[in-house]
Amino acid sequence: MTCTIFHSTELPEGRGALVKGSLPRKRVRWAVEYLIKTPDGRTLMESTKTIQAATYEELYPIMDAAIDALGNEAGGQATFVSWRATAHGVKKKHRKGGRK
Repeated sequence: MTCTIFHSTELPEGRGALVKGSLPRKRVRWAVEYLIKTPDGRTLMESTKTIQAATYEELYPIMDAAIDALGNEAGGQATFVSWRATAHGVKKKHRKGGRK
């Protein structure tokens, strides 16, 4: 199970994020990529993993805080912001001994 969420300031209003795959039922760590473009032409890119495991609903406040921190590095102004978060399912416990 893989889930990818893409959010951008250029998406139509009210559309929200593009979600591909099935959302994880449990809390998982997300691999995250940010892209911020500033008015003076600089581009900030960063890839990281979330520190804490989170559900889909909990991911948005985490992303807002991370983008605010990156925005402060960029001078507080941005012409374009996008982020992509990807999660892979947690490992299943094999109850009948071994993998098949």
